[in-house]
Amino acid sequence: MHRSRLALQTCKRALSCTATQRAAAASPSASYQPPVKPGSLPAYDAALEYIQQDRDSKLKQLEQLKQQGAAQEALDKLEVEAWSNDPETRWRAKQGAGDMSKTVYRHLAERKWRKEGDLAILMQRVTQMHITPDLLAEIAPRADVRIQVAGETIEPGVFTTPARTREGFEVTAQVFHPEERLYTLLVVDPDVPDELNQTFTTYAHWLVPNVPLSATSTILPLASLPATLSYIPPHPQNGTPYHRYTTLLLEQSGPLELSAEPSRLGFSVRDFVAEHDLKPAGVSFFRQKWDKDVSAIYSEVLDEAEPRYGRPPKIDTYANRPAKYEVV
Repeated sequence: MHRSRLALQTCKRALSCTATQRAAAASPSASYQPPVKPGSLPAYDAALEYIQQDRDSKLKQLEQLKQQGAAQEALDKLEVEAWSNDPETRWRAKQGAGDMSKTVYRHLAERKWRKEGDLAILMQRVTQMHITPDLLAEIAPRADVRIQVAGETIEPGVFTTPARTREGFEVTAQVFHPEERLYTLLVVDPDVPDELNQTFTTYAHWLVPNVPLSATSTILPLASLPATLSYIPPHPQNGTPYHRYTTLLLEQSGPLELSAEPSRLGFSVRDFVAEHDLKPAGVSFFRQKWDKDVSAIYSEVLDEAEPRYGRPPKIDTYANRPAKYEVV
């Protein structure tokens, strides 16, 4: 057993050492090539043999459990254990070429997202830039939501320009369940000035319910789905700080029928989620500041006068008060 473990460690090191070279040379359509030629490293060959024996044993157990009518959770766990150490399986998962209809590839993709930094960076920025609790009390993502602006995938919280999102942007979402479920896409800006109350309110830029998603479909077919609120491009107002344009993916419990079009200005994400029994499943966002292109959006897209904001004048607390002392 000790020799088998040593051989397995040798195999993993060999895979790790060549990962960078293979990642640079391979594409999702490339065929797998073992990092070490058979017969050139006995320890590696022994590791492959040990992995194969372990996989065959678990697959045999898997068939027995299926015949016994075991729970799907137990079957999925054993299937992952059977294939997760297979070199070709790990290679395809790393290249993004795995078959997401298979349990092991969904497991490896979710583990990579959760453990290798992408989710940590997202949640750090969601917290630091107060997406929570400004929009929702908390968000625990179960889907990897990505935003593409002008064809480029952007990191959460980066700055973009209004001109780049005038015609829209794309959203992809990697979920990790094999069956198709329905989601609502919501894009909001929580940083619109509310002059009357001397605070900020939320504006809904885009609302598309009943978006079908499964592990094998990552691109949201937004253009082919009826939108409750059609896309309005971001237009951060002149004189305001940066705006956080936030994309939320909300899981539905069933088909969603909205009887009336909600108001864009003053849109409450909390009330909307509670009213329709939605579960926040994914989030991403970008930031924008006012520039001259916003003026064109107001005149050409919104067809309304552009507002301009500034800091309120400082109140002179001593104005029109009698002098405390009189000169004699």
